[in-house]
Amino acid sequence: MGIDRTPPPAEDTAAWGLGCEHRAVEALCAGDWRGIHDWTKSWISRGGGAWLPDTWLLYAASALLKGQPKIAVHSLDLGIGTWLEGAGDQAALTWIRGTIVWQRLDDPRSALLDLEADLPFPGWARARTGDAAEVLDSCRRAASTSRKRKAAVNPRPSFTGAGSAGGTVAPAVGDRRDGDEPRVWTDVAGLLSLQ
Repeated sequence: MGIDRTPPPAEDTAAWGLGCEHRAVEALCAGDWRGIHDWTKSWISRGGGAWLPDTWLLYAASALLKGQPKIAVHSLDLGIGTWLEGAGDQAALTWIRGTIVWQRLDDPRSALLDLEADLPFPGWARARTGDAAEVLDSCRRAASTSRKRKAAVNPRPSFTGAGSAGGTVAPAVGDRRDGDEPRVWTDVAGLLSLQ
């Protein structure tokens, strides 16, 4: 007997994804890093979440709650390098990555590579992360006095696409456009933005 590899209908995938999103946000509100991670993983594999910035933001939030900012950066890098092709989504995750590198890893020099990236920054992210010019000026001042010589993380990856890995996750569902505010943004913003 063979294994049926027929993908489920899009409405089943979307319903699974919404359930996973809801449970991941509940875990976030409870401060349960493991719950966030597990429900987000399920959303990616069975609910179409790999193609959304929401899941990569939740993964990063989970890592920060666990006290692992390098893993948070790596989570954002997965979205930036593999799954999110759109310039608006790339810009938002890049900016958030830079703030984590600066604030959580105390590496303003490396953070400037992200914060100075010439990307079309979405307005929804700007409202929560503060005035971009002020943030940049502050990071530049911190970089000029930083004694850190070794980068805390590698530079952000270039987008290469999912390639054959795209078949290992549920297909994208819904009609979200690049640069739209992620549904989970208000839930994760406090952890992922400048404090």
